[in-house]
Amino acid sequence: MKRAIILASILSMLGTSVALAQNAPPPRPNASQGQKPNQAKPQPTRPHTSKPQPHRPQVAKPAPHHSQWSRGRQLPPNYRHNVVRDYGRYRLAPPPRGYNWVRVNNEYLLIGITSGIISSIVRPY
Repeated sequence: MKRAIILASILSMLGTSVALAQNAPPPRPNASQGQKPNQAKPQPTRPHTSKPQPHRPQVAKPAPHHSQWSRGRQLPPNYRHNVVRDYGRYRLAPPPRGYNWVRVNNEYLLIGITSGIISSIVRPY
């Protein structure tokens, strides 16, 4: 009886190892077998040119613009002549009654027609 149990356990161990060996991936070749392992192909490099690359000057960013105009100040009469009639073209809101958009130094100022008081400033960027 003892022999039968020992024989059955040995056969069961051999049977599972054979089943696992069948599902295992094939062994990878190594250098000792004379075959090279799979390696990634080297990427081709550009030939070195002795011609220097052209220098690209670094463009300086413009300084932030500080307007000489501010809300509540009066626009002098000699600046009030450049009235913007097609305000939609410049993406400006329609001026309320009694106000006009005026362009001064690439800024759009909303001023009161009679007083010249600046109520809004728009800087296009």
